[in-house]
Amino acid sequence: MRIAFIFNVRHMKQGLGKKAQEEAEFDEPATIAAIHNAIVANGYEVTDIEADEDAYDKLKTLRENIDLVFNIAEGNQGEMREAQMPAILEFLGIPYTHSGALAQAISLDKSLTKKVWQYHGLPTPKFVEIGFRERPYVEGLEFPVIVKPNSEGSSKGIFNDNIIEEPSLLLEKIHQTRKSYGNGVLVEEFLPGREFTVTVMGNPSASFGNTQDKGSGQVPSSQPYVLPIVEQNFDVFPKNLRKFSSYEAKWFFEDTLPDARIAYHCPAKLDGKLQKLIEQLCIQAFVVLRCRDVARIDLRLDANGRPHLLEINTLPGMMPGLDVVSYFPVAARAAGIDFTQMVGRVIAHARERLGI
Repeated sequence: MRIAFIFNVRHMKQGLGKKAQEEAEFDEPATIAAIHNAIVANGYEVTDIEADEDAYDKLKTLRENIDLVFNIAEGNQGEMREAQMPAILEFLGIPYTHSGALAQAISLDKSLTKKVWQYHGLPTPKFVEIGFRERPYVEGLEFPVIVKPNSEGSSKGIFNDNIIEEPSLLLEKIHQTRKSYGNGVLVEEFLPGREFTVTVMGNPSASFGNTQDKGSGQVPSSQPYVLPIVEQNFDVFPKNLRKFSSYEAKWFFEDTLPDARIAYHCPAKLDGKLQKLIEQLCIQAFVVLRCRDVARIDLRLDANGRPHLLEINTLPGMMPGLDVVSYFPVAARAAGIDFTQMVGRVIAHARERLGI
């Protein structure tokens, strides 16, 4: 079976500069090589294609020799950039892994994602959406709040000082965020509780349940299921870092730790009732957005210990090393699934879904 592997490669060293932030969602060459090798180790022929301006012509030329695309391309620009490669692949009639163009487009828009969840009765923090050219107006939110660019991933634009305690400081932060990232802004109530990230795999059918993975390494049935839950370990944060997954925490602080594994707890220490609630909530969040194969969902607890959905990543990072914090591989390892098996499982779910 012949697989084309499509990706965006990071050329810049991670930093606070504009260009470095533009590539924050892209993958390092070492990660791309590890995924390529894992696809080969699962018994497939692989052709690598960078998702640049030449990708369409390459795919058009090769499409008769491609059975499936392993797609982790983030896209190059625009508010629906993660949907660019899925849309091209659908136009060319080439099947692919991960979520479809519609789910990719919606999930990159934080406020639209939350509106879908709200429609289905799923809990998410109260928020106000402010368009790029709209007059900033916030009403009905309790402080503190957090200001986020509405259409960015990898914590881009979500810095330590984006949590606003004083209403008088909010307008300046909204203007600053809009100017820097060129799209709308989400202002959201900041919840004080624990923070989790949950990987959901599989594909929904007419009726779905919580098929819990037992860590056997075998591919389970097509029903969505949850890998072991990861909790951010705020106990190791220095005093100058606010306790949330900020850009500084994700891209700088975690790199300074003597052992990356102290940055999180996996499996998270949860009582059975809360664990089941989080698992069911994440599966529902995955299903109503029509996600496919794999996605990762972030949650926080409110002051009463109730989980609320924050956002979803339909292209979860896949950095392979034990010395880095990459939550999808972390959760897979905790389930007894090594990196090669993890990549193979994504492909297997796509093949099952597509009938290949």
